[in-house]
Amino acid sequence: MKRLIILGFLTGSLAGCVEPPASPMEAAARRAAAAELTAKQCAGFAGGYESVRKLRHDANQNIATARRLGATDATIAKARADVRMAFDMQVAFSTPQQACNVIVGELAWATG
Repeated sequence: MKRLIILGFLTGSLAGCVEPPASPMEAAARRAAAAELTAKQCAGFAGGYESVRKLRHDANQNIATARRLGATDATIAKARADVRMAFDMQVAFSTPQQACNVIVGELAWATG
């Protein structure tokens, strides 16, 4: 069960609470939101100061990509809310440290 939650973190399959991204634009917005959340909530688990700087850069690049693909401020705000909801659900079923480990791993995997 825990493995299923982990696999669905960024794609939003957490008990159907967050729908998967419907387009490359939404996927880029989600990656940006996940990088932002990781930088702000999981700095110690992400590798510290330099890693947070890289996460911010990654978030900015993904926001630029999402905007080139047609994302609006509302799209970015929804992505942030979706990622926050998924993160909070993960915390509810585990611990903040485990949730941070999941988001760091999933984000790294998603961005290649």
